[in-house]
Amino acid sequence: MSIKKRVLSGFMAGVLGLAVLTGCSGSSSRNNAEVNQAGEDWPNSPINIICTHAAGGDTDYNARLMARMLEKELGVSVVVNNVTGSNGAIALGQYKDSKNADNYTFIMTNTAALTGNLATGLSDFGYEDFQTVGIFGKQSGENIVVPADAPYNTVEELIEASKQNPGQIKFGISTGGGVYIAATIMSKEYGAEFNIVDAGDASSRLTSILGGHIDASIVPYSGIKEYVENGDVKVLSTLLEEKPDLIQDIPTAKEQGYDNLVLNTMYACLAPEGTDEAVVQKLNEAMQNVAQNNTEYEEEVKKYNYQNPYVLSVDESKEELKTQTDLFMKYADDLQ
Repeated sequence: MSIKKRVLSGFMAGVLGLAVLTGCSGSSSRNNAEVNQAGEDWPNSPINIICTHAAGGDTDYNARLMARMLEKELGVSVVVNNVTGSNGAIALGQYKDSKNADNYTFIMTNTAALTGNLATGLSDFGYEDFQTVGIFGKQSGENIVVPADAPYNTVEELIEASKQNPGQIKFGISTGGGVYIAATIMSKEYGAEFNIVDAGDASSRLTSILGGHIDASIVPYSGIKEYVENGDVKVLSTLLEEKPDLIQDIPTAKEQGYDNLVLNTMYACLAPEGTDEAVVQKLNEAMQNVAQNNTEYEEEVKKYNYQNPYVLSVDESKEELKTQTDLFMKYADDLQ
């Protein structure tokens, strides 16, 4: 069964849920006569943030943290609504169109979902179908994780073990997105012969490792820190191109010789097509002010992401999204 068919039922269910949400929020139902014009008075109404992933995860955490800081920066309410399903594709598909361009509706997601969904065929649109507001943070890093007593301690040892035992090592992924692509890169570029299984989201994958249901997976460091410290699991590498600012003792896969095994997951704010460019610039500037001048934000980001505050300009964000999209699209034929 193709990926697109697997997500069809989830997509339809999400659409029904969105109908209820959009009716309640009111942001996308404003008619043009009610939309505030961009200018010196923006913002003077509540801002609606659509988060593409569920509450409790890293995308939600970073969206809500930035939203809370933006309330102080902009002086208006910034309300976050979670619209989940199909690795973010449902929310992104619903809110990318110009009918939602009221200057007060924005989407926060992660770059692995945005670019990965296009590469895997979960969606037929990418960052260019939105107005890019800005990348506003780096993840703590997706990490290749195995049980603490596993016989391999490096990426090379794990891949070699899979070659010696084809199909025996269960590697947990979530269908679509960056983790799926990373597993595909290991197979296509480096000859790994894992038994790839869909083990759900990051927390579910970690639970499966701890329960002995899978042998390896990829999980953000923020979700495994205590288990690493307790000796329950061990990390073979981070997939970030560069180590997290505050975690220097975990090697990157690139340092171990796997140049193509890079997953720079970041958090991105997008706007529906048709949003006033002056509004986009003002929101980007507000996020940059938060990153540069808000000590509470700095402390929270360091505590959760193990990174320093990081916000790119609109143009820099577009360039980063293009780089990530180009990398993922190299493997599109192997993913669909």
